[in-house]
Parts: sequence; C-alpha cells; structure tokens
Amino acid sequence: MKKQLFIVDDDQIYRMIVSLMLKRIDPTLHINECENGKLGLTRLQYLKDSVDSIIVLLDINMPHVDGWGFLEEIKKSNFYDIKKLTLYMVTSSTDERDIERASQYGFVKQLFHKPLSIENIKSIIAVT
Repeated sequence: MKKQLFIVDDDQIYRMIVSLMLKRIDPTLHINECENGKLGLTRLQYLKDSVDSIIVLLDINMPHVDGWGFLEEIKKSNFYDIKKLTLYMVTSSTDERDIERASQYGFVKQLFHKPLSIENIKSIIAVT
C-alpha cells in the first residue's frame, strides 16, 4: 500500500515548494498537484476504490471550486467513505471563522496556516 498526497491549491509556487519538501521527507509519496478544487475532485474520483492512504492538503481560496465547495462535494458524494482518506485545510487566511467552519466537517483532520513548516509536513505524513 502506498500513500497518495493531493496538494489542491491555485498557487503554483506553493505547490512546487510543498512537493519538494514532501519528496525530501518521504520520496515514496505519490504527489498529485491540482490547481483548483474541480481538478482535485476529478482526480480523487479515480481513487475512490483505492486501498492506498490518501492525504489531501486543501486550500480555501481558489478559482472554479474553492475549498468549501470541495468539502461540500466530498460530503455529498460520500468520498469521505474512502477508508484511508485524511484531509487537511491549508490557508493563508487568519479569519477565525475559517477555523470554526472547517471544524464543522468531521472528516477535516486539522487546519494549518501557510506556509507549512517541515514539522507540519512531518506530522501530516506520520499520522496516516
């Protein structure tokens, strides 16, 4: 069984930096970079029957389908039934309402503020 990690964020430089950090910590990770929630949902659909551990790092503010829309679609389509799905919100927002809103989704493990540190990434990988 392998780990699939999705970075769903519209910031290309952020995705590249996080990918490089992840590969240094765990070169066995399969990293999926998605520039918006719509693409992330489409790619996640292909893994619906997977036995792999799936980690999603989800930005809140994106074009097309934002983080909240992504969460609603996961909730509506039962993606959260994937046994090995672990979802983290990642944001540059300092709005406390975002933390409160994210906590209303039982399948969101935690909300992190950007930029992610090496310690954040190690804790994300270690849990799954």
